[in-house]
Amino acid sequence: MPLVCLVLLAGLPRVAGAEPADSGPASRIDPVLATAARLTPRDSFTVWVGFRDKGEAGPADLAALLKAAEAALTPRARARRLRAGVQPLVDERDLPVAPGYLEALVRSGCRPIAVSRWLDQAAIRLPGARVPEIAALPFVWLVAPVERVRRSPDPAGSEIPLARLAPARETGRAALDHGLMQRPLDQIGVPSVHGAGFTGKGVLVTVLDDGFNFFDKHEALRHLVIPASRQRDFVRGLQQVQDTTAVGMEHGTWVLGCLAGYLPGTYVGAAYGADFALARTEIDATETTQEMLYWQMGAEWADSLGADVISSSLAYTTFDGGIGSYTYADMDGHTTVVSRAAEIAASKGILVVNAVGNLGNDPWHYLMAPSDVDGDSLIAVGAVDLAGSPAAFSSYGPSADGRIKPDLAARGVAIPLVAATGNPQAYTSLSGTSFSTPQIAGLAACLMEARPGWTPRDVVRALRATASQASAPDNRVGYGIPNGAAVLCGAPAGPAGPSFLTLQRPGRNPVRFAEGAVHIHLGLAQGAATTARDAVLEIHDSLGRTVGRPWSGVIPCGLGLTVTWDGRDRMGHHCGAGLYVVTLRSGSDRASLRLVCLP
Repeated sequence: MPLVCLVLLAGLPRVAGAEPADSGPASRIDPVLATAARLTPRDSFTVWVGFRDKGEAGPADLAALLKAAEAALTPRARARRLRAGVQPLVDERDLPVAPGYLEALVRSGCRPIAVSRWLDQAAIRLPGARVPEIAALPFVWLVAPVERVRRSPDPAGSEIPLARLAPARETGRAALDHGLMQRPLDQIGVPSVHGAGFTGKGVLVTVLDDGFNFFDKHEALRHLVIPASRQRDFVRGLQQVQDTTAVGMEHGTWVLGCLAGYLPGTYVGAAYGADFALARTEIDATETTQEMLYWQMGAEWADSLGADVISSSLAYTTFDGGIGSYTYADMDGHTTVVSRAAEIAASKGILVVNAVGNLGNDPWHYLMAPSDVDGDSLIAVGAVDLAGSPAAFSSYGPSADGRIKPDLAARGVAIPLVAATGNPQAYTSLSGTSFSTPQIAGLAACLMEARPGWTPRDVVRALRATASQASAPDNRVGYGIPNGAAVLCGAPAGPAGPSFLTLQRPGRNPVRFAEGAVHIHLGLAQGAATTARDAVLEIHDSLGRTVGRPWSGVIPCGLGLTVTWDGRDRMGHHCGAGLYVVTLRSGSDRASLRLVCLP
């Protein structure tokens, strides 16, 4: 007889002094589990075993363990926590589960499936008849069932081959042609941020997904160098996130392309300059009790690596087969294992970006865990179409306690994706909040590079404050579609105000081409612009003919650019001596300077 009803007490974090009054081993067993185990003693159950402490001998020993944990932080993890203002820098959740407790479980014949230092617990599988025996161990304070969950599926629909996808914009319009991703990324202002020179460099993004087959073979991803130390398959316990013989193992590759793709003119992702870690935490073919355990383990691993961002296109709500499904009341940001793990990740200075789910058309249309976590700690991402209208499949809120959800939205309809077929030149197109999420995560990574003094909360608040519905958020797209350029400028979203271009030639004038290239400074007059601007720099001769176009791209707010002209025309020929006019144009605005060139 299967366990048909589970109480969501599993994995409650231990807090000093918070353990229930202990009247014996029976009081440590979740009541529903106790009943099911008694009625079906031969059935196997997957349970959380919660520990009373971290094995410390007393306050002095605990202080020594915390000091050791702080010393063990990787330089990246330490820097991230300091930057985010984490206080204290380490706490009991950073201590490993006491090795003696785990060894005792193994000696009893119960090898842990998963171990959480954050929640101080281990998951094991055992017959119902043995539940009281485990509860009687002196270091155990709770034995409770592990939740069974089903991942939010991507919307039904067929893949569209690359041959049916057209490039989004005319090549050469900007300094970097994002190819198939131009229109989706344009919608959230990513090309403007890239044009300002911010691509996520120095930011570590951990992707939690179901597998990354052929990611190192595809033409748009093979530039990535991801060492084995930054790859982890929690399902198989390996440092290898590919298995071309397995079912699925492709969703992660699709998501990674949206983040990290880099093949200018064909396919460019939202944070192609970032560093990446890849974690397989999902079994695509089946749904098991371990799904959320693996997500939690992946989040703890990301913390240990010093990850700045977690991008997760996984969302959970119902038990496999519909048995013991969560209720809407459980979507409060604190109840599920993954929601608690996401909260702790945020408390360690990690920005968590998670899909809100794809059940907007289903009877359960609500947001899904862990997207129910508070918006200051986690960005729940919904999906819109090319026109910016909410996608019908995108799950929505509010959260059970009345908070706006999702937080932001990006295009999730007919998103071009790198194919995970082994064909290095294949692309496809699918829909889902799975593909909205890495776009927002990538934008956040670029902004972290641009504003290194910002905490994750600063990034979240800036994205919300400059989004399309900042003044009137709703529960279909939250605060709306973010505007990367507006965040970079520190100005609310909306039409640009009066803008004045600046153009300067440092050094002497006249110049001599023989002495080297000509350097030209350009920018926006301080305080005159509310958003970054697309612009083009042209060189005209004394007759007004366009001689060269040495630069086109985005001028960011508050940051000037230096453009180099090598004295050649558009055909590559050296220009002669004479008078030239350098013109910077952006919309109806223009600025010019005269340049006298000597032989």
